[in-house]
Amino acid sequence: MLFLLRLLVLGTFFLSNAFSQQDIHKILPAFEKSIQSSMQKWEAPGVAVVIVKDGQVVYEKAFGVLEIGKDKTINEHTVFPIASLTKTFLATLIAGLVDEGKLKWDDLVTKYLPDFSLSDPDVTKKFTIRDLISHRSGLKPFSSDRVWYAGGNQTEIIQSLSKQHFKTPFRQDYAYQNHLFGVAGLVVEKATGQTLNDLFTKRFFEPLEMKDSSVGLEAIEQNKSWFTAIKEFFGLCVPKNVAIPHYTLDDKVVSIPIPSQMYVFNGSTGINTSIHDMSKWLLFNLNNCAVNGRQLVSKENCAELRKSNIAATNLKFDDLQFPGTRIRNVHYGMGWFLYEYGINEKKVNVIGHMSGFSGVRGLTFLIPEHNLGVAILSNFGAMRVSLMPEALRSTFLDLYLDLPKHDWDQEITQTMSSIRTGNKQFMIKERQQNPRPCKDLKVYEGEFENEQYGKIKITLKDDKLWMTYRSREILLNHWNGDEFNFSGNELALAYSGTDEGQIEFGFQKSRQKADVCLINLMYDSQDDLFKRVEK
Repeated sequence: MLFLLRLLVLGTFFLSNAFSQQDIHKILPAFEKSIQSSMQKWEAPGVAVVIVKDGQVVYEKAFGVLEIGKDKTINEHTVFPIASLTKTFLATLIAGLVDEGKLKWDDLVTKYLPDFSLSDPDVTKKFTIRDLISHRSGLKPFSSDRVWYAGGNQTEIIQSLSKQHFKTPFRQDYAYQNHLFGVAGLVVEKATGQTLNDLFTKRFFEPLEMKDSSVGLEAIEQNKSWFTAIKEFFGLCVPKNVAIPHYTLDDKVVSIPIPSQMYVFNGSTGINTSIHDMSKWLLFNLNNCAVNGRQLVSKENCAELRKSNIAATNLKFDDLQFPGTRIRNVHYGMGWFLYEYGINEKKVNVIGHMSGFSGVRGLTFLIPEHNLGVAILSNFGAMRVSLMPEALRSTFLDLYLDLPKHDWDQEITQTMSSIRTGNKQFMIKERQQNPRPCKDLKVYEGEFENEQYGKIKITLKDDKLWMTYRSREILLNHWNGDEFNFSGNELALAYSGTDEGQIEFGFQKSRQKADVCLINLMYDSQDDLFKRVEK
């Protein structure tokens, strides 16, 4: 009887783990076909993918072009800005500094940055390094991101953070933040007296031989000077192999300059790398933060990064990044999301991260118990434009776990399209049948100021209203009543054609001049009114 019981247990074990032992090479043709199909579905100019398994690179391939309309193709050494995938590097860097006693996970932020503050002084007094990189601050998601998008610098963003009201109690709920990681990067530089560029290079890029990797815009910015062009023509220098960002504008995929705003906080979104280098980063992490027998970060602190600090219980079942039909128990550690992927007994524990900014998207994930890692980089997107990396992740894991076939590209693109259509229909429904300005356009002219965003100027030229912000002149088209709209892309490069800006004017004191205005793309807290500057 005991023998039969043991046999039953062993049989159950092998049954539940058989899917994880299949030869990964068998699913690669189907996965590659899905990559090509995804690119067509999303109209993505390029994508690069690497898969590592059992200490080896089993797949490394690039598809598409550096820039739409040009012939130069992406290869495994093409450099992509990886935006928020930087966060995994920063958290791992901090773990190494904790090993050395230069930092402690629960050191107060004010120990290193005395001027750091949030709107609740009690929270400020308790805020630790662990809190900075755990997405459990209590602030609403993406706090002060719109200040960032609109061109804000480090000082302006940190000042904005200090004024953000709390949505939930401190350390109670998950809410993704970009700029608290940026603050964590400043803590690291203060504690070490070194730049993040030097730290990332000496502690990771050099020992892992990540030769394509760099920090900051200057390292990958294309030099357009005539002198460089001549040198390239005669073969005296090699053109930079950089994937140019793309997004949609006027329903077309267009290339855009690499956005300087991505590098305001290098600790949050400042690394550039290739898919070849990402293979080394995956292998390093699967090897518990060791390379060539050298432990760059202790196993204990490597594991600490992968322990839950907050459960993401507030995600919706139909969340496009974490679809409830496949993903359960989403948590955040430090620099890593933690979740289960699969159906019934066919499921695995995943750690991973995604990224997105103007014109770029990426995603990486590890399944440590299977010694498996995948990275996907694309030169197309931003969160509101493309979720192709998430679709490819789910397609790969469905193949790997032998789950029912599902068209993730179709589901996600259709849902995103439905959301946009619904928003447009709502706006049309709210619009007057024959809209025209209620008042003479002169009543809207003037300067308006907001504490977070600074000043805007509204001027009337050739019977059209124009808004000037940070030297950008933006045409305002009348929409409804005292509302006007504009292209978000004209406000800031961070916004694509999917982002429509709206400005609404208000009259508080009289009907002679607008006293206030509100801009949807500059709406981040409870005090976002722009108030007329009296002269």
